[in-house]
Formats: sequence, structure tokens, C-alpha cells
Amino acid sequence: MNKVIYGIIALVLIGTFVYTFSETGGSNDIYAQEIAKERAQKDKDFKENDRISPLPPEKRANFSGLSYFAADIAYKVEADLEVLNEDSLLNMVTTTGEKQKYVRYAYAHFTLQNQKLRLTVYKSMDRLTKGMLFLPFTDQSNTKETYGAGRYVEVKSGNGTTLTIDFNKAYNPYCAYNETYSCPIPPQENHLPIQLLAGEKEYKKE
Repeated sequence: MNKVIYGIIALVLIGTFVYTFSETGGSNDIYAQEIAKERAQKDKDFKENDRISPLPPEKRANFSGLSYFAADIAYKVEADLEVLNEDSLLNMVTTTGEKQKYVRYAYAHFTLQNQKLRLTVYKSMDRLTKGMLFLPFTDQSNTKETYGAGRYVEVKSGNGTTLTIDFNKAYNPYCAYNETYSCPIPPQENHLPIQLLAGEKEYKKE
């Protein structure tokens, strides 16, 4: 009887260890590997793919890769969507002074760094991409660790009530690498009052 009890206790302890491992370090390690693979592919495309690389040809020869913060699954958040029923058109100013038309689609409510935060999610009126929404933002790391004009995160429309925002995938607009591009500047309503040290760092032009 005692052997059976000890066996059950051992199984519970092992199960607890496996669960804890998978919910913390284990899952983050696997996730970090996935992010690393995506980043390596992006570096390869920036260096070798003439069709999509924003880097001028003369900059690609010595390009050794972009700089990133270490991947942290804590920066992958689930946001509650407050869908806006009335279309609210916004002319988003770009880095070259042009204006691009967007519609405020929803407010995304989430918690990060123990703070309740909100970002506006947009739909482009100029370039409609099925199932994708536009999420530009600024934070207190801009001009220091990250690109001064802000960064973007690509998000899918989801089920209409929630949205996954992965700030580890936050990236610089193409104008960070090449000033000939015209990139939307995140509106003031999408400024985060935190230092968001996740995703892509500022690109250092040589």
C-alpha cells in the first residue's frame, strides 16, 4: 500500500515539474527558437532578396543582421477588442509629409508591465490586406533603444473579440533603413507610457 502511495506522490511531483517547466522556461525557450528562426530569415531577405529588401544595394554587402531585444513570451499579450461601430477616418501623416487613409477599427485593451494599456487598431483604406490590421505605436524607448518615429506590429483580425499582439515581432518601418520610403507615423493616441524593450532595436546606419 505504501508503495502505491509513494508512486502516486512521485507522479504528482513529476507532473508538477513538467507543467512548471512548460509554462515558464521551457515554453519560452521553444518560443525564443521560433522567433530566432523568423529573425534569421528576415536578415537573409534583407541581405539577398532584391524584391523586398529596403536596403540600398551598396548597404547589403556589409549587412550582418538587424539588432533585436531577446525574445520574451511575456511580451506576447492577449488583448480584448472594443470594436468601433462607426467608421472613424484618419489621415495618417507619413515621414515624407504625405497622408494615408486609415479607419479606426477597434481599441485593443491589454495589460503589460502591470499596467492597463490601450492601442488603436487600424484598417488601411489604400492597401487592403485580407485578414490583417495595422498597429503602429510609440513608447518611451524611442530615440534611445528603438527607432525614433515608432514601430509597427502586424496583427490578424482574430475572432472579433480578442486579438494577439506579439511585441517581440515589433519591427521598424522601411524608412528606418532607407529615407526614400514614405511610412505612416504612429498617431499620438498610440503612444505607450512604458519602455517597451521588445522586438527590433534601432537600425544603426553606417
